[in-house]
Amino acid sequence: MSTVNPAIGRALAALGGALLLISLFLPWEDLRGESQTGFETLEIWDVFVATTGICGLVAAATGGRFGFFRPDLSFNATTDIFGVMLTVLIGWLLLFEWPAGASREAGGYVALLGALVVATGAGDFRIKSLFPAVPVARPEGRAAA
Repeated sequence: MSTVNPAIGRALAALGGALLLISLFLPWEDLRGESQTGFETLEIWDVFVATTGICGLVAAATGGRFGFFRPDLSFNATTDIFGVMLTVLIGWLLLFEWPAGASREAGGYVALLGALVVATGAGDFRIKSLFPAVPVARPEGRAAA
């Protein structure tokens, strides 16, 4: 029995993927009265944001059961890795690397939320309990302390 409902994870991956794709069309920064979308602000990052968004949607649609370049690496795992990396990158951008003189707009925050939701939804944590019992091998003649 799993402690995680896979349907909720798939819904979260789809929601996060949609948020990431939508964020690219929203304004990310306002520089001297001109709003710039995610495509204009991110230069090459927009490809990674779009890829992670599409991976979230595909993982939700397929259940993440397909291998991605390796048969032992599920699509959920790949999407989860992309989501975690994108969360760190966007968080760093918003906190430390924002262009001087530009104000932050909603698109960056929507993308950060989308990346967090994709990473949360695609994470495949199927454990039976939080602290599973592990048998401890003890040498003969020794008692537990």
